[in-house]
Amino acid sequence: MTMPSASPTSPVMPARFAGLVVPNARQLAALAIGGLAGLGLWEIWASVPTPLVAGGPLEPPALIKALFAYRLGVEPSDVVARALHYLTGVIGYPLAYFLLTRNGVSLGRPLDGWLWGLATTFIALGIFAPLAGLPFLLLAWGGQLTLMSTIGHTLYGALAAYLFELMNDRT
Repeated sequence: MTMPSASPTSPVMPARFAGLVVPNARQLAALAIGGLAGLGLWEIWASVPTPLVAGGPLEPPALIKALFAYRLGVEPSDVVARALHYLTGVIGYPLAYFLLTRNGVSLGRPLDGWLWGLATTFIALGIFAPLAGLPFLLLAWGGQLTLMSTIGHTLYGALAAYLFELMNDRT
C-alpha cells in the first residue's frame, strides 16, 4: 500500500517559509475576501453610528496623513491615504491574523477573530496615533472615538476571521 504524498499546500502538510506556516493562494484569496467584508462592515460602522456617538466619523486616512506628516514631513493625498487603509484592512491585517493563529498564537475560534479585531484598535490608536503626535488611544479627546473604534475594529476582526475560517474549512 502506498501512502499519498502531501503537497506543500495541502491540509496534510501546510506551506512553510522560514519555519512559519504561510497561506497558499486559495487561503490568500479567502483572507482577502474576509478582510474586504470586514472592512465594509467597519466602514459602515465608522460612518453611520459613530457620528451619532462621537460627533463625527472615524477617519483612518486622516490618521495616516498625520502619521506621514509628523514622521516624514510629507502628507499623502486622500486617495493614497485611503488606499493604504484599504490595503491594510484587506491584505495586511488578515495576513497577520493568519500568521499569528497558524503559528501558535491562538485561543481558538471564534475568540481569535474578536481578539484580533481588538488588537487592530491598539495598533491604530495605541501605536500609530502617538507616532502621529496624537494622544494615546485618543483618550484625551473624551474616549467616544476610542469606544467606537474599538467596537468597529472588533466587528471587523470577527467578521474577517469568520469568513476566512468558513472558506478555509470548505476544502
